[in-house]
Amino acid sequence: MHRHLLRKSVLVAMMASAGVLTSVAIAQKPATGPNWVHAQARDTAPDSRIEGDQSMDAAVAAAVIGAVATEFGERKVEVRLDEVAVMPASIRDRTVTGEGRLRIGGDDEWVAFQFDVLYDTETATAGVPALRLGDPDPASDPVPLDSQLAAELDAHVNAALDAEFSSQAVELVTTRVTAASAGGRFLQVEAMGTAEFAGEGTTPAQVRALYDRSSGDWVRLDYELGTTSNWADEAEPAVAAR
Repeated sequence: MHRHLLRKSVLVAMMASAGVLTSVAIAQKPATGPNWVHAQARDTAPDSRIEGDQSMDAAVAAAVIGAVATEFGERKVEVRLDEVAVMPASIRDRTVTGEGRLRIGGDDEWVAFQFDVLYDTETATAGVPALRLGDPDPASDPVPLDSQLAAELDAHVNAALDAEFSSQAVELVTTRVTAASAGGRFLQVEAMGTAEFAGEGTTPAQVRALYDRSSGDWVRLDYELGTTSNWADEAEPAVAAR
């Protein structure tokens, strides 16, 4: 496996009507969810492999900046990419994964994050990145099921379930909640349990959420139902050298 190290590459973005002020252009689409910013490198026809790598790095960093700025509602986001790995996804597309650090708004602290995103080599465009804040293997602590944090999590998930399954009664029954620090400001909160459908049985449920301790807001909340999960750990594939 080869990992490409991007040294001293800090991109600062100020979200404004003209776009993101970085070395890439931001293509904005109508917001249908929290992450809808796509980033395209200004140099879409690099003359060398090094320039191609730099264009990819810039587009990926800007996609991360756009996603974070949109999701957190912050006008200023700084991103540093530390490690980037590339794997062919098709003739023209590359799956780009990596790790970095970001700083949101006026925070003093850099927060670790991991990402994966699809990069189109023909258009030099990075799609919507999947982001996870905090250390890749955080030390999680159990959260009491009768705590305010667990109760708020249940309430938010149940509201989302009610919206998705409006024609039938469903309730999350949580059996385990854990939390891990993602920097000083955020908590990664994960839960396991079952979704109980009235008169139709139960199905396993998994929840991942991001809680902002400074504001008390649930910045992100995702859940999956069923016996399989896209969050299951997978062995790292071999990646292309860059």
